Amino acid sequence: MSPGIQANIEAISEYARQLPYYEDEADKFRDLVDTADVTDEAWGVIGVFAKQGYTERLGELRSLLDDLKDGVDGFITKLNKAAEMYQGAEDAGTLTFGRRQAQIDAAGGAGS
Repeated sequence: MSPGIQANIEAISEYARQLPYYEDEADKFRDLVDTADVTDEAWGVIGVFAKQGYTERLGELRSLLDDLKDGVDGFITKLNKAAEMYQGAEDAGTLTFGRRQAQIDAAGGAGS
């Protein structure tokens, strides 16, 4: 990499490996939301009107949890791609001769 830009590739990869935790937590929370969705009979005749709004809010919450999981999944993909690209740039600037390695100017480096 060029001297002005340094990336901790392992830290990026490690963070991406930890993110599925949030997808699991969203699933657990969704299970709790499903538990909170009670039947019409539990609301009674008068409560049926309130239940409609309650059910709509639960639907919105489920949708937000799905969006959260999709966002985390997309972020994992982007972090892994970034780590891969940084590693590619690092690898492009290293030549290996037997047990010896030499750093060279990578494409786009100071020699370009």
